[in-house]
Amino acid sequence: MALNPIAFTERVVDDFLHYQLTTYPLADPDLYAQLRTLLQLEETRKTPLRKGPFVSLSRPFKQGATVADLVADGVFHLQMQVMVPYPELRAHQEQAIRAVHAGCTTLLSTGTGTGSGKTEAFLYPIISRCLELQDAGSPPCVVAVVVYPMNALAEDQLDRLRGLLAGRGIPFGMYVGKTPDEEAQILGERMPVGTTNAAYHERLQQIRETGQAITLLPPEERASRRAMRADGGQPRILLTNVKQLELLLTRGKDVGIFAGAPLEFLVFDEAHTLRGAQGAETACLVRRLRTFCGREPHEVRHIATSATMADPDAGEGLAKDFARRFFGVDAERVTLVREVNDELSWNEWRHVPDGPPADAHAVLAALLRAVDAPDDEVAEAISAQLVALGGARLRRDQWQASLASQLSGNELVYQLARALAKPRALAELPDVLAEKVGRPVPEAEILAWLALGAASGRGRHDPLLRPVVHTFVRGVGGAVVTFSGPGGSTRLWLSGEDADAELGEGFWRFPLITCTTCGQHY
Repeated sequence: MALNPIAFTERVVDDFLHYQLTTYPLADPDLYAQLRTLLQLEETRKTPLRKGPFVSLSRPFKQGATVADLVADGVFHLQMQVMVPYPELRAHQEQAIRAVHAGCTTLLSTGTGTGSGKTEAFLYPIISRCLELQDAGSPPCVVAVVVYPMNALAEDQLDRLRGLLAGRGIPFGMYVGKTPDEEAQILGERMPVGTTNAAYHERLQQIRETGQAITLLPPEERASRRAMRADGGQPRILLTNVKQLELLLTRGKDVGIFAGAPLEFLVFDEAHTLRGAQGAETACLVRRLRTFCGREPHEVRHIATSATMADPDAGEGLAKDFARRFFGVDAERVTLVREVNDELSWNEWRHVPDGPPADAHAVLAALLRAVDAPDDEVAEAISAQLVALGGARLRRDQWQASLASQLSGNELVYQLARALAKPRALAELPDVLAEKVGRPVPEAEILAWLALGAASGRGRHDPLLRPVVHTFVRGVGGAVVTFSGPGGSTRLWLSGEDADAELGEGFWRFPLITCTTCGQHY
């Protein structure tokens, strides 16, 4: 079933509040009762530790060149037309890919974060170059090093590489702390040499349908340290983290992985995490790696990605200066790529759907199940809930485009998109929309229209609506007590700031400390 982000957030906040209750295990019945009341455990949206949920809409991405165009321009290898799962790229992806191909140090900063396609913008040029080297008969060696701040990100990328490179003949691997030493220690199913990409995905689908927790490894994956150290076994694409890269260049048994490596790409994902002392140390590591591989700065295509690297008010200067200092390159050869947005198109004549539905919550729950229906059933499943919301049935073929077309003529969806141009509290939306469309609009119906907008097809990549949910939660920021009740009774506050805001400076505030074993307060 598709995730309801609002309901999911409520559960997370509820768990967090109960955790806060264990942080202060007060044995005193009165103080404990006050803490439970303040935390509002039964109504998480009213707790003072939380702000939100807020909802906004991300603007759609402008479409760029087709994969065929990039092949014709010599930017992509011909085989990329088979490997890239869609015919067109986004405009910022195209700009980044062309910059990398031209040999520029490329900073890719898209504020949307997850889902903006930053990974493809650096991965596709790397794969294309590996295909060229494969055609030229180049021996296996490290061509690209991709550095992640967390192993979880590297593992996610590893899964993506498996799907893309299975059967393509391009060796790749991930070397982190948990990488096994020997082939015998690998947990998973290894596909035989000669496996095609289609056969890999067919077997992967079989595993998923049976619900087995099996890792499927293509023959191209170097999954053990011994395999990557062996002569001729080096991966062309190496995934790692900063600490592990430092070790690889230090340990004698590992440093041979980079022996004779024509290092052409050096990528740092989430580069904004490399600040201060860690950033300076990593900058030195970059220079050590290049020196070991015998590469000059202009011979390596440096790439850094981040959702927050570029300051929209400071121009490109700060970001380019970061690249100059971090990578040790000429600032004139640095290209900053930001996301390029498009505007939503709406029908000139729009209607307000009848409603609201008698049970909007049931419609929302059914809709979230419908979007996960099998491919041959999804159009009919969504149509049923769309009709319940006052819409019309969808065409079975190209149902996403049909849904987007229908929503473009929906006045309620139009007003919802306008209201969410900037983040807005979800609790405000029913009143705002009721005023605009002239009828009640319950929260569950709003979430249903957002779910439909997210499921609709816009162009070949993006849905009509791309909702984002924001919630801010803080911990108990230093609980205090005051003697401000009748007869000087003790009153508990979650923070000194809360007490000051209500009582002013006329009361003494006493920090509250509890024994984590017995709950005695001090």
